[in-house]
This record gives sequence, structure tokens and C-alpha cells, in this order.
Amino acid sequence: MTRQRCEEVMRCYLTEVVAQGKLELIDGFAAEDMVDHSQTIRGPAALKRHVSRFRARLDDFEIDVERIIASDDEVVGVWRLRTTHTMEMWGLQPTGKPIEARNVSMFRLQDGMLVDYEVVSDSLAVVRQLGAEIRLPAT
Repeated sequence: MTRQRCEEVMRCYLTEVVAQGKLELIDGFAAEDMVDHSQTIRGPAALKRHVSRFRARLDDFEIDVERIIASDDEVVGVWRLRTTHTMEMWGLQPTGKPIEARNVSMFRLQDGMLVDYEVVSDSLAVVRQLGAEIRLPAT
């Protein structure tokens, strides 16, 4: 496998699957036993569920790919999400405020297919942008 394949898979995932909702493309790069660490099921169905749920929580959004860093079997995509808070999120009622958050998607590929997926999102930045009060437990 090559670095180029890793980059292609990440770019397709971010710009076509997540941004445009082309879930059918997942079958071309996700292995049957792929692990999506945010789901309880495996394979392409897990990633399709992940993206579907993400897209369902947002009325309108834009994704900007900031960078893609790849090796021969791993790739990291750093991307920025911009949207408006128009739907309930984490128990917070819609505020109409703009939201911007940086996210990092991490893939491991084997034989050209995605076998392991994790994402890290800057949820604290989103909560702050919505003006929610953050309380830490007293020690």
C-alpha cells in the first residue's frame, strides 16, 4: 500500500462522504471488519451510521480540510467544521450562534482498505461558543 492511497481515502471521506453525504463511497474503502471506535457495530455499516448521525445533527455545514498527513498505512486528516447551532445539541436548545470546531480523523489502512477509525473533536470549543456554563465537580 502507498501513502497516496491513504491520502486518497481520507480526502474522499472528508470531501465526498462527510461533506456531501455520498455514503455509498464507503463500500469502496472500508474493510468488512473495520472498527469505528464510536460505534458498536463493525464494517462499512458502522462508518455509514457514524456519518449519517453526524449529518443528521446539522442543518447546514461546511468542512475545510486543513491538512492530510499520511504514511504507508496510516493517515490523519485535520479539518474544520463550520455550522450554525439550529438543532438541540448535548441538551442545549438551538441558539442560532455560529459554531466552528477543529476535528482530527485518524485512519489505519491494511491492503488499501480502512480497518480502524477514530475521530477527535474539539467539543469544549463548541460548548464555549454556545455560551454554555461549564462546571467541574468540586474536589
